[in-house]
Amino acid sequence: PPMPAEEDQELIRGRRTDVGQRKAPMSKPATYSLGVDLGGTKILAIIVDRRNRILARAKADTPIATGVEAICARIKAVADQATAQAQIAPDQVVNIGVAIPASVDPATGDALHAPALGWRNQPVRPTLEALFGRPVALENDVNCGTLAAARAGVARDCHCVAGYFLGTGLGGGIVIGGHLHSGRKGAAAEFGHEIIRAGGRRCGCGKRGCVEAYASKTAFCRRFDKLIRKRHRESLLTELTGNDFSQGIKSSALRRAYLAGDEVTREVLHEGMKMLGIACANLMSILGPDCIVLGGGVFEALGKELFPVVVKSAQKHLFAYAPEDLDLRLAMLGDDAVPLGAALIARDGP
Repeated sequence: PPMPAEEDQELIRGRRTDVGQRKAPMSKPATYSLGVDLGGTKILAIIVDRRNRILARAKADTPIATGVEAICARIKAVADQATAQAQIAPDQVVNIGVAIPASVDPATGDALHAPALGWRNQPVRPTLEALFGRPVALENDVNCGTLAAARAGVARDCHCVAGYFLGTGLGGGIVIGGHLHSGRKGAAAEFGHEIIRAGGRRCGCGKRGCVEAYASKTAFCRRFDKLIRKRHRESLLTELTGNDFSQGIKSSALRRAYLAGDEVTREVLHEGMKMLGIACANLMSILGPDCIVLGGGVFEALGKELFPVVVKSAQKHLFAYAPEDLDLRLAMLGDDAVPLGAALIARDGP
């Protein structure tokens, strides 16, 4: 018979010491995605695995008055905190997505207009990529939140999804067939700046009559200031805010006052929700989405209470649709929606 191969002869003679050690090549270390939500008041970073599970979160205040470079440096610091909390190596984070409250020029990575941050045509993506030393996917925050709802949230069964996210401002997003529709220069779905009342209230963008001038925490604070401080209406918000609305208001304070039956709070919020309902009806006529998702801090705090007001107003102003054709849904991912959407865009594309 033929002689055994040399390595088998070594085994027969008892000289081989690696018996049982022939293993498949070691698998590569697991990789993860980073998603960051840059808001007007806070920065939230999350680490996400391949199954979209969130492994860690880190948060810090947004240093608005310090400019683009300082804010981007804070984003990097918060991202590093989230990575450390997840107990993974920095090089295991292979996808980085950052959501900002602005339209993003896909060609340059510039933030075109971010009223909440005082930005216009700022080079955000190049600044972030210099800090991280790798590519960064930059996208509008509500685009990210809407995408998360469509891919991993309440609207997973819908082909065409539109989203309104109500917080410091009012943003919008469109997802068709699981992909973002960002439009020319990335400026589509700026639903908050639809002119809903010609010559109406001044918006933070400088125009008058935008939906955001009625349905946003910034708009609510301006109205509270007028009714409480200038017209001397009694309100629980006087106690909760120290009668100072210049620095905004927390959704938790709105919830507390609303549930206590505060007349001023209910009047202002209901007015905003009615205007938002009109905007939803307009959107049905323009886009005809399968569903419209309502999210953001205000709906997280008072979704059950405010949702019926929006629905009633939207149904009243529909054209060519029956009331039952309107499918409004409350977002279910909470604060994680926007950074999760940013991570999904970085990993899987828009």
